[in-house]
Amino acid sequence: MKKYSHAWLAFMAIKRLEVIATTTDDAVVKGVSDDVRQHAKTLWKWFKNYRDFVIEGAWYPDDVFKDMSTSHIVKFEPGGNYTEFRNMPSTHTISSMMKKSSPLYGKSYSIVKGNCADRCESIAHSIVDNFKMLQKEDRGCPITTTNNHIAMRFFILSHYVADCHMPFHCDNRPFSDEKGMHGIIEKKWEDQIKKSYKIDTDNNRFFYDPDGYPLPLKESPFLEDVKNEITKRQYVHGWGNGNSSTWDYMSGVSQHSYLFSRFLVPESFTTDQNFNDFTKFTEWGGNFDFYNKMIFADAIDSIARIWLHVWIKYRSWLKE
Repeated sequence: MKKYSHAWLAFMAIKRLEVIATTTDDAVVKGVSDDVRQHAKTLWKWFKNYRDFVIEGAWYPDDVFKDMSTSHIVKFEPGGNYTEFRNMPSTHTISSMMKKSSPLYGKSYSIVKGNCADRCESIAHSIVDNFKMLQKEDRGCPITTTNNHIAMRFFILSHYVADCHMPFHCDNRPFSDEKGMHGIIEKKWEDQIKKSYKIDTDNNRFFYDPDGYPLPLKESPFLEDVKNEITKRQYVHGWGNGNSSTWDYMSGVSQHSYLFSRFLVPESFTTDQNFNDFTKFTEWGGNFDFYNKMIFADAIDSIARIWLHVWIKYRSWLKE
């Protein structure tokens, strides 16, 4: 994904936290404890003080770290020694669809390269550690961190989480060359973000609406659908049966993104075909915004879930 797409997803994850904290729709928070909702409220309000760092933080992995060939991906291909597909929360739409529709679900696969789940786990731990240092050290201590720095790390984490939801980040087929279908799709997403929102490019931030979210100009139907989805989708706080960490959860995300890619784009589609061919000969191209909505909404939900688990882990330590 590209710069403003990543930033928008992070902002929508903040909005998702607001929904979890404040909604009066029982269907959205069915089974969610009051304690979890209170934590969501405090995190949402905390983020309000650091929103100007969304664009810079969410783009740091590409702009500065440049670990795209390793930590933004987990590349799979059919055949190999692995057969397990991790359980995901029931509201994760991609995994729910793949259990029913993927011919590769339950079949063997191999992991070719990439460590996105490891990267997400390590950043999640580092955020908690930095919060602990902030609490333990005296104000002004030269070794301590700041809330600004921690906010940046939250947004950095959102980048890796979002990337793992992009199907081509988890498929070892060669779609990721400079002019390949991967880049074409992500540019189409980016163009919609840039056309839909007023961006203060001089200061590397969005202009804001009265509620503190990116100021819309004229949102595309696709982006409106995503926003509607994150306000209506049930929130499931758990990682999925059998999972207990960010690493477990993101491993499951990558597995189902691989299945999704193979479902969306047939083996017969080659890298030298153009977007017109893509719209004619692939499931994804024929229902482009339908599947884009699934990718974006699942990514937002995942970012919010991981952020909230990190925040609760820190606040539980603080209480103790």
